[in-house]
Amino acid sequence: MKFIETNITCRLDNLPWTSFHTRFVAALGITWVLDAFEVVIVSAVLKAMAKTLDFSPFESSLMVSGFLLGAILGSLIFGYLADKYGRKKLFLITLLLYAGGTFLTGFANSFEMALFFRILAGAGLGGEFAAIQSAIDEFVPARHRGKVDGTITALWNLGSLLASLSAFLLLRFLEEGFAWRVAYLLGGLLALLIIFVRLYVPESPRWLISKGRVQEAEDIVKRVESLAGVKGTYEACQIPVFEGNIWDASKILITKYRWKFLFSASMSFTILTTYYGMITLLPLILSEVYSISTREIPNILALGSLGGLIGGLVVAYLVDKMGRIPLGLLISFVSALLSFSFILGLDLKLTFFIYSTIAFSFASVAYVIATEIYPSYIRAYAIGLLSIIGRLSGAFAPVLLINLSQIGFFYALLGLALFWLVGFFAFVIWALNGKETKGKPLEEIS
Repeated sequence: MKFIETNITCRLDNLPWTSFHTRFVAALGITWVLDAFEVVIVSAVLKAMAKTLDFSPFESSLMVSGFLLGAILGSLIFGYLADKYGRKKLFLITLLLYAGGTFLTGFANSFEMALFFRILAGAGLGGEFAAIQSAIDEFVPARHRGKVDGTITALWNLGSLLASLSAFLLLRFLEEGFAWRVAYLLGGLLALLIIFVRLYVPESPRWLISKGRVQEAEDIVKRVESLAGVKGTYEACQIPVFEGNIWDASKILITKYRWKFLFSASMSFTILTTYYGMITLLPLILSEVYSISTREIPNILALGSLGGLIGGLVVAYLVDKMGRIPLGLLISFVSALLSFSFILGLDLKLTFFIYSTIAFSFASVAYVIATEIYPSYIRAYAIGLLSIIGRLSGAFAPVLLINLSQIGFFYALLGLALFWLVGFFAFVIWALNGKETKGKPLEEIS
């Protein structure tokens, strides 16, 4: 592998925060809001949708799992394409695919049609994640990367809050059989509005360097430096230029970055199995155990989203101060314990709020460290594979926990707690053999 000597990456990391960074992060970070809106709107209107289209309990669970399976395909395909053809081109393609799949779900008249559109939307959003998370990590200065990534991840809960409130209003003022259709139409139209913002987002300079397109990267960085009123004079460093194919990238991941990949895969597994497992248990099992009506489910989801948003923002603030390792250990362990709080017979709204405040904040530390430990030339592909592992795990989690609940409610909660322990022990191993990454340049970490 050949190397290019450049000071561009150092200049990116030493830039002061500017209005450009704010617009850049907002334009791309909105993906997390859309992802959450998409997932939670399904949970919030699932009973109404199942009633209208006469879904069985198994078919209902596939509305969540089918979306995740689509995301698996999108992550694999578009993750590699983002490393090959650039982050920006994929921004628009994947967003259009997601918007189309979501919008068309509102017109579904059968299980097969609904499942197909769920898969289509999932493929678009799965591809979004790989390209966008890479671009954000590669553009944001190192000293801000943790809190920016953590805040963006926390905004997932804003999306889920908006979805819960939307579902509440729709189910309250519209007939159930029509309300769920409007929910999907609204989600698709919202995504289309983001396309106009994305048109002005530049390509990742680090990706351009990894492809040998140094002058293009230089031009982008100069524009940002001009906006910030600074001039970069930092020492040059060696940046690898990757010229291989998907098999070469895979070989690098399973050899040179094998242990890092296993750790970050554990993060993805824990985040998505616990989240999708819980939001499926709530409408299908917890609502029965606690005798909750269909119209109350969006209210409870909204409380959980609010708790997750608060917890996530606090963790985003702490992740560059306390560090990734202590926060990851603490949150995963406490969340495992809180999984059993639902058998105590306390008020469901309060219990779900407390659980969500802690558990839904885990992503704000786990996604940060899981995505920053790879070099730019394979980052999007690695994130795509991690997304596949997480989404695949998240796809089987609802089905597994629902089946365990048929044996007994306690066993479903035990399964949820065991998912959390995967993340906890992964952080234990990382604490012993890895290193803290807060505030460090991407090149030093990878």
